[in-house]
Amino acid sequence: MGKTLITMMLVIVPAFGQNSLLSTKPVNIGEITAPQAITGFAASTADLKKTASPGRTLYRWSIAIMLAANVADVASSWSQQEANPLVAGGGAQFGTTSIAIKTGFVATSLLIQHVALRHRPDLYKKLAWMNFGTAGLLGGVAKYNMGVR
Repeated sequence: MGKTLITMMLVIVPAFGQNSLLSTKPVNIGEITAPQAITGFAASTADLKKTASPGRTLYRWSIAIMLAANVADVASSWSQQEANPLVAGGGAQFGTTSIAIKTGFVATSLLIQHVALRHRPDLYKKLAWMNFGTAGLLGGVAKYNMGVR
């Protein structure tokens, strides 16, 4: 489990740190120009002109809630009998291998969303509601698991 988790971290974390996975055009240092100085009234309104994609804050909250629901599901499943053979891994009990598989599913989903949003920022709200639905499903499973104990 430890090697798998370390390998995932060595592959996924640097990918998120990259500004662009594939550069579209090389830039020469001579083509780069300094930005114009912002003074007076323009300085006070410069932040107002920047517009974030609608739904970005909602999307960020949906990620936090989905991760919390995943943690609740993992905590409620720990050392219990796992009914899903795909998540159970090699054994029937929910253990470290199951955590790696379950977390890998969530991380892969978020990575795909990240790539999609880089090209289609208009999808923030739709993906946020999808994440809320996933969080509700994971929360429902966690509630069921706690009732079975």
